[in-house]
Amino acid sequence: MKIRWSNCFWLVIPLLAWNIALAPNLTLEEVISDAHSPAWLLAAENLTRIVVFAFPLLLAFQVKDRLGKTGLAIYLAGLLIYFASWIPLVWTSQSGWSQSAVILLLPRVSPLLAFVGIAMIGHSLFYAFASVLFIILHTIHGIQNLAV
Repeated sequence: MKIRWSNCFWLVIPLLAWNIALAPNLTLEEVISDAHSPAWLLAAENLTRIVVFAFPLLLAFQVKDRLGKTGLAIYLAGLLIYFASWIPLVWTSQSGWSQSAVILLLPRVSPLLAFVGIAMIGHSLFYAFASVLFIILHTIHGIQNLAV
């Protein structure tokens, strides 16, 4: 495998940019704390995060076939849902609704659609499995913050 200019990493950039732009605005301890998670979980989450965000460099951007076109549609829907999932946490973080478990965990779970779309565009079953594993670990980390 080699890195090409027409790779799937370009699809990861909006997710990263949204995180970089909005993460400083998060103030809820239930969202930002690592204090309640064991070291093994944080290490596993970070390792899978690196794979999920770096591996698309090796995936060719392929949207000429049905799988790629469907993947692009799923990616775009996932991207919109992910962007929307941050709105309550940033703009109405103190409301009761924004502090519900579903809203607090939605930004951790919703990137899965975008990642599955990337896996389909790049024709990579490995990337799909790595993404699911990352989302599971990321969500467990979030659940541990809610349990305290």
